[in-house]
Amino acid sequence: MLYLLRRIAFVSCLIVLAMLAWLPAHAMTRTSLGGHAEHLIAYLATTIVMGLAFPGISRLPVQGILLIGYAAILEVGQLQVPGRHASFDDFAFGAAGVAIGGLCMWIARARRSSAPILNGLRRDLPR
Repeated sequence: MLYLLRRIAFVSCLIVLAMLAWLPAHAMTRTSLGGHAEHLIAYLATTIVMGLAFPGISRLPVQGILLIGYAAILEVGQLQVPGRHASFDDFAFGAAGVAIGGLCMWIARARRSSAPILNGLRRDLPR
C-alpha cells in the first residue's frame, strides 16, 4: 500500500510541476525565494519522491535523466503560455535540483544498504 502511495505522490508532483510551469503570468505568485530557488527546491523534492516511489540504485541515473528531460519539455512549453518565456537559467536550476536530489537519494540508499554491515563490523571491533 505504501508503495502505491509513493507512486501516486510522484505522479502528483509531475502534475503540479506542469501546472505551475504552464500557468499564465498573471495567475502566478512568486515566493520571496525567487524563481531559481523555487525551481531547485521543486525538482529536488520531486527527485526524492521519485527515488522513494521507484527504488533501485541502478535506475536512479536513468530516472534523473528522464526528469531533466521533463524539465526541458516544461520549460520549452512556456513559450506557448501568455506572458511566460522559456529560460535556460530556470532549466539549469531545475536540473541542479534533480542532481542534488539524486545525490541525496544515492547517499541514503548506500548508507541504508551498508548499515547492517557497518553494525556487524562495529561489534567485532575491540573496545
